[in-house]
Amino acid sequence: MKIIKSLFCAATAACALTCMSVSAQTILLVPQDDRPVSLAYTVSTAERAGYKVLTPPQSILSGSSYKGNADRVWSWVEDNISKADAAVLSTDTLIYGGLVDSRKHNESLATLQSRENRIELLHKNNPKIPLYGFGTIMRSPYASNSGVEPYYYGTYGNKIYQISILQDKQDQGTITDKEKAQLISLKQSVPVEYLQDWFDRRKENNTINQELIRDVKNNTFTYFCLGHDDSSEYSQSAMESRYLSKEAKGLSSRKFGSFPGADQLALLLIARYHVDSNKLHPTFGVIYPLGRGEETVPSYESQPIGKTIKKHIEAVNGTITDNSNPDIMLAVNTPLFNTKESGRFENFSMKKQSTIDFTDSIKKYVDSGIPVSIVDVYFNNGSDNTLMGLLSENNLLYKVTAYNGWNTASNTIGYAIAQAILAPSMNEQGHKDMLIEQYLDNWAYQANVRKNLYRMESSYPASGNQKISPVIREEMVAELQDFAQKKMGLDPQTVYADFPWDRFFEIHAYVSDTPSYEHILTLAEKQRIAEEEAKKKAEEAAAALESNEQPSQVVEVQWN
Repeated sequence: MKIIKSLFCAATAACALTCMSVSAQTILLVPQDDRPVSLAYTVSTAERAGYKVLTPPQSILSGSSYKGNADRVWSWVEDNISKADAAVLSTDTLIYGGLVDSRKHNESLATLQSRENRIELLHKNNPKIPLYGFGTIMRSPYASNSGVEPYYYGTYGNKIYQISILQDKQDQGTITDKEKAQLISLKQSVPVEYLQDWFDRRKENNTINQELIRDVKNNTFTYFCLGHDDSSEYSQSAMESRYLSKEAKGLSSRKFGSFPGADQLALLLIARYHVDSNKLHPTFGVIYPLGRGEETVPSYESQPIGKTIKKHIEAVNGTITDNSNPDIMLAVNTPLFNTKESGRFENFSMKKQSTIDFTDSIKKYVDSGIPVSIVDVYFNNGSDNTLMGLLSENNLLYKVTAYNGWNTASNTIGYAIAQAILAPSMNEQGHKDMLIEQYLDNWAYQANVRKNLYRMESSYPASGNQKISPVIREEMVAELQDFAQKKMGLDPQTVYADFPWDRFFEIHAYVSDTPSYEHILTLAEKQRIAEEEAKKKAEEAAAALESNEQPSQVVEVQWN
């Protein structure tokens, strides 16, 4: 892969030519829903790399409070496919309406199959337009609310999860007699209609995934991957994945992939198209800090991180190399033992020798001109504050090629690889904006501001049907701007954010090249200013009182 050993495509004439060729290309994207990671961040990354991205109207995509309209999305795709050079398609959206809809739909198998069959017809009618598709194996979360799962999951979700673990063990012949008894007990504790609903939907979805794999075999897709949405070593998802792997036997890893994650897949496949269309063959080096390294099994996933990285690199038609001069160096920040949540108390900036050494390695590669993409999976759902502090101290924040540290490890891996591949086609400002977007979301909000807002929740509860109160909403923006100014050296008026799905779990971070947003003060800053003004007024009042006091008059009394 002739990846330029500098960050910005304007640096050389050769890169400029690459950028010119990219700018003429149009990608038709059908995302899995309208969350920022699925839509806004994916589109902004591709556009900064010079692509034009066509997406369906947001009103027909799956959202926080409404279902996606699969049939209307299909009509839009068929009307617009001729305008595109390539298509990146969420099969969950095309078949079920969206990712969340795939877990909650009540569609007949015949309806689902009818929609799935349209993919093959789309290819036949547009044979010169490569189709890159991604779907998911329905997740098996240990707990979740009924908003993104069937209505009964909030009450019975954990028991259903435990049942799926034991049934997977039973399928593999590793279940113990004690576990068999536990399985019977658990099944009796969940209403049969709920279990039937959950497993029936999974059966339909599994049938559709089998048919999608057959489409890969008949060359409908240039590349297709199945993401394992929130899984674990033993689960219904893991069991279905095993059987689907048998269905895919014989398919090249350059043609089909099956690995953890879901939210990263759209951007990953845009990067794959970039690699294919530019005839690149990217090589990746991988470094880890002290600890379990590639053997780390992250939370929410069923396999070691080294295997997941390998699968993602294969998905973009890349290879891992031991060469000291790879096209891209993945710096994978793993913990000493196990991954934990970024909001935990121990996620504060401290001087850890292992992280210092890791940062020194990053700096060494950056200084030698090798693009470094940081895969920050020390914690789930947010950045490692120790690493970020060291990156800032070493003036590396805007020198690395890419940074990601959000949600699950696989989500982070996919974004880190994709953004590193696309970064050389960006100009300097576009590249910086991409990094800022991730720092605001992963570092500022997820690892720091979010836990502050949780502490405020009891004092400022949501009102009416709102999940997040106006006070907390404003404080989020204020703290984000304050963080950006103090930690990232940014003008606070160039950053903003909102809660797109009205939940604490995620934000949509906005980045502007010029001051465009109101500067909002934090509650703490407002309190400080109010106290200073009160103190000043008290001092002024005291001074005025003192100046108005007259000295006592001495009266001489004369005696006659």
